[in-house]
This record gives sequence, structure tokens and C-alpha cells, in this order.
Amino acid sequence: NEIPVSAILLPDFSRMTANDSLNAPAIRISETDIILAAVDKEEEASHDILIANAGKTPLVISKLQVFNSSVGVMLKKTVLPPDGMTKLKVTIRKRDVGNKKHHLRILMITNDPLRPKVEINIKR
Repeated sequence: NEIPVSAILLPDFSRMTANDSLNAPAIRISETDIILAAVDKEEEASHDILIANAGKTPLVISKLQVFNSSVGVMLKKTVLPPDGMTKLKVTIRKRDVGNKKHHLRILMITNDPLRPKVEINIKR
């Protein structure tokens, strides 16, 4: 028998001072649940998500991970200045998805101390 196990290493914020916390980056994301419209099995569906930095220091997206080979992501910028914005394009190949039991998601690791881990769920 096989038991799949995964671990997520988050950035260490234990040494942040109160002043660092006030000036920290703050991620704002347009949505965390994507509902892809029904398309033919042979086609691809894509969706854009807006990511913004509402903090006072640069937001760094250090990792972007997908857990299914049918999901593709393309991020324009990985470092956002304060009040900066970028677009995350999510593409799913319907014919490669497999059965509906697979949970499709995207994991994003950032240097935002309040939300270091952002999970985007893809619902079919």
C-alpha cells in the first residue's frame, strides 16, 4: 500500500519585529476558488486571477506549485512592489484531468506574514 505524504515549508517569521509587521507585504488575490466553465474534453479552459500587494514592502511569490499535470500556471511577475499588481493565468487541459475525485489546486508561497500560504481551488 502507498500513502501519499507532502510537507509545505513556510517562511520563518519568528524574528519579525513589530515595526517589520507594520511594514510587511500583504497579498490581495481576486479569488481563491476557480469554477471553470464546462468545455469539450479536447479543449483547454483558462482563467486569470489578479494578485496585488497592499503592503508597504515588496511581495515575493517564492513558490507556485500545481498538483496535477493537467493544470498549468503562468505568472507574469514574482516580485510585486507596494501597490503593484500582476496576473496569474491558470490553464486546465480537460482531456488530461482524469476522474473527478482528484482535487485540483494551486499552492502559492509568499513572504506575507499573515498569509504565507495561499491555496487556489479549481472546481469543475
